[in-house]
Amino acid sequence: MTGYNLHPNPELRRLREDFPAHLICELHDERGRPVFTATLAHRCCPCPHTLVTATTPAALRKALTHPGGGAR
Repeated sequence: MTGYNLHPNPELRRLREDFPAHLICELHDERGRPVFTATLAHRCCPCPHTLVTATTPAALRKALTHPGGGAR
């Protein structure tokens, strides 16, 4: 996976604003496809995942809003 985007798109910025307890970023796999990830900055919420991945920002939002709801 390649690096961290310093100037994220508005959708990714909204995710970061809406989920401030998580470190959220967009990475890309070896074929250039985006992979959206979130991990807790500090273990401060009942979220069962230490790392959440999704193929779209909407899927990541759903997984963070409803833990266990489909994303890894």
